[in-house]
Amino acid sequence: MAVESGLPPGERIRLYRRRIGLTQEQCAQLKGCTVSAWRKWESGERQVAAFSDWIEIARILRVRDLYKLTGLPVGELPEEPTEHDTVPAIRAAMVSFDPRLAEEPDVKRLDEAVETAWDIWQDRRPFTRIGSLLPGLITEVRAAIPVVDGPERDSLLRTAAMLYFLTREFTDRMGAHDVSLVAADRAMAAAIKADDLDYRAAAAWNVGMILAEQGHTEVVADLARDAAAELEPLRGAAPERMSIFGALHLLRAMQFARLGDEHGALTALETAETIAAKLGDRNDFRTVFGPTNVGIYRVWLAVELSKPGEAIRIAQRYDVSTLPSVERRFSYYVELAKAYAIRAEDVAAVHMLLRAEQESAEELRYNVEVRGLVRELLRRESALTRADLRPLADRMGVLT
Repeated sequence: MAVESGLPPGERIRLYRRRIGLTQEQCAQLKGCTVSAWRKWESGERQVAAFSDWIEIARILRVRDLYKLTGLPVGELPEEPTEHDTVPAIRAAMVSFDPRLAEEPDVKRLDEAVETAWDIWQDRRPFTRIGSLLPGLITEVRAAIPVVDGPERDSLLRTAAMLYFLTREFTDRMGAHDVSLVAADRAMAAAIKADDLDYRAAAAWNVGMILAEQGHTEVVADLARDAAAELEPLRGAAPERMSIFGALHLLRAMQFARLGDEHGALTALETAETIAAKLGDRNDFRTVFGPTNVGIYRVWLAVELSKPGEAIRIAQRYDVSTLPSVERRFSYYVELAKAYAIRAEDVAAVHMLLRAEQESAEELRYNVEVRGLVRELLRRESALTRADLRPLADRMGVLT
């Protein structure tokens, strides 16, 4: 029985799944993704954004001809993200066997260098510059740790944790998840050696962020719960501890949403919101936690729960222009673009993508999910979107 021509990719996934008698839950388990993600692929709310995902879905559904499953010519299938030119050197610095120092370690200078790198990353997000800085910093920190003793050692370990937080975030954005996971683990090890609970909790947040992207939802939910529990009670706690406590609850909210537990997600979000209201917008451990970031998570949650209209209404209550992080502003516009696209309000979706491009054109090019969204908008482009959408797709390298 041939698949009817003209069926969108999501309906084809559903058709082939039903033919072999699998449930969405079974397919999600085989794929290693959440049931919510699989449902969104079938409904068309989310596009399969990577070629490797299509290959895996085809294997699960026992479809040998990828065209029959996707309905898309090879040229229109999503490609894998290209590894940024700076990533190989970062990977090599992370795993080199015997890093050496050219001179005596200067712990204070190293800490200032890592803080400066974070400032540059969050303020302007220059991928090539940060990617070029990281290998040298990683090598110097790794070489310094074995030879620094006394009071400076704990300070150096905290600096190492912050450096690995940055490495995790940078390589995660580049799709180099192997490096991201190693960096997150190294940060946790440094925080444990420093015997610093707040840094350990921040490290747990970083580990959770990378594992969440790989579909380990329940593991991340448990990790965030346990880390948050270690930080309580909060009465009289320093703002830094309250801040990471709130960030961990945002991470919990994400996982509850992906598990289909709307009540759990809203409860975790409300806890984070209560903490944020007391603190105001902060940037402890570079998590950019505060009322505005909680608002961005509310927008994300509404999109994840298939409530795009609610996401758009929520977004009107927040001004992200003052946030100290390009990534948070970028994510806000991308989530709104997804919300408008779900409602087939493509002109507004394109406008939000253009706003995201103003924040970070380089990240837009490397973001696999955004590339999938742009491809979908191209497939249904109209005279109203063509003038802005096609040049945007061309700048992103999506237009072939």
